[in-house]
Amino acid sequence: MSELLKVGLLGYGTIGSGVIKMLTAPEFGLSGRIKLVKVADTDLVSEREVKVDPALLTDDPDAVVNDPDIDVIVELIGGVGAAKKYVEMALDAGKDVVTANKYMIALHGDALHERATRGDARLLFEASVAGGVPIIQVIREQLACDRVLSINAILNGTCNYILTRMEQVPGMDGEQAVDEARRKGFAEADPTLDVSGMDTAQKLCILVRKAFRTPVLPAQIDLQGITGISNVDVQSALEMGYRIKLVAHSHRVNGKLEIWVGPALIPQSGSLAQVNNEFNAVAINSEAHGEQLFIGKGAGMMPTAGAVVGDLFTLLNHERVPSLLSQPRLDLPVVDRNDVRCRYFARFTVKDQPGVIAAVSSELASRGISIASVVQRENTVDPERGVPLVVITHETTVGALAAAVAAIDHREIMLQPAHTIRIMDSL
Repeated sequence: MSELLKVGLLGYGTIGSGVIKMLTAPEFGLSGRIKLVKVADTDLVSEREVKVDPALLTDDPDAVVNDPDIDVIVELIGGVGAAKKYVEMALDAGKDVVTANKYMIALHGDALHERATRGDARLLFEASVAGGVPIIQVIREQLACDRVLSINAILNGTCNYILTRMEQVPGMDGEQAVDEARRKGFAEADPTLDVSGMDTAQKLCILVRKAFRTPVLPAQIDLQGITGISNVDVQSALEMGYRIKLVAHSHRVNGKLEIWVGPALIPQSGSLAQVNNEFNAVAINSEAHGEQLFIGKGAGMMPTAGAVVGDLFTLLNHERVPSLLSQPRLDLPVVDRNDVRCRYFARFTVKDQPGVIAAVSSELASRGISIASVVQRENTVDPERGVPLVVITHETTVGALAAAVAAIDHREIMLQPAHTIRIMDSL
């Protein structure tokens, strides 16, 4: 690698604009060390916040990937189809690649690593997880010789902002919080990937692949989003000393890997409970280093662009960067979702009539689930819409609770399907 790193950029969107700004603005001090040679995008007409020399622009990605003067391809197209094609072309040609593409890495990271090895190239993707939080570097370098025991993380700034606002504004429902997040630029026009939890699942796959040396696909993760969370849930959790966060969870259990993504009640005194708005956080527990917490903005132009440029700087300064995917695989078996154990918060919207609590309790008891507490609220506004009955269980399995809830939902006392949320007292 020469002393001057010559870069070709695929994608002139929000993140691409941030990368251009960092590589061309004098205040970042990269002039003479990292040079932007070409920028490809299918849209060369729309106005951008960050301008670039028109002579660098092209609508032909092939011209960028095949340019012999370019050392590194930065892929910011997104998706899998075209992005994967150009990344493969670059690696086959011996060009290093930096990408923020979490979906591509989650699905094809191992295959792309093998391709990079064959092409004597390097593949870095710090920006694919947690934006401005340098968690990939920490796992790749600081924890390289350690044994990771668990990872618990908040990996989606959109969801964290939504849950924070529902907590701060009693009565605010999820749709109102999403609308506010859109207005402030924290949510996409279609936030489905975020609120479904799939964005978080893709990122967790990448962390798990390195930390536990076990490839896991997003479809294998027990996944629950935040769309079913109501303001009643959020406010009830507060009253009980908890906050609700969308948690990415993985840890070793008797030689297996327990992994899931979903909302969870975590103690207000816990470290992850203090992470609000669009911020992300990753809590890692390992044998040598113990517990560590990393917090930062999880998305946005500059935090993500900073992660991309950080990878470029790593390539510039290190002839050999240990790949995140280069260590031998362990292939830990994944614990069946029905066997995962935890306490639960369960909200039942029931008719306002005698015998409701007894009916719910009997279904839970018949499956070996004991109740720690029950709170039934009066609906003074519209009793016909039912009253929320909140039940806190002792530890049980996911399978047992799911069976009990399915039976309760068929009871005539129910006006809406029940909603359940994990409780993580250890966070």
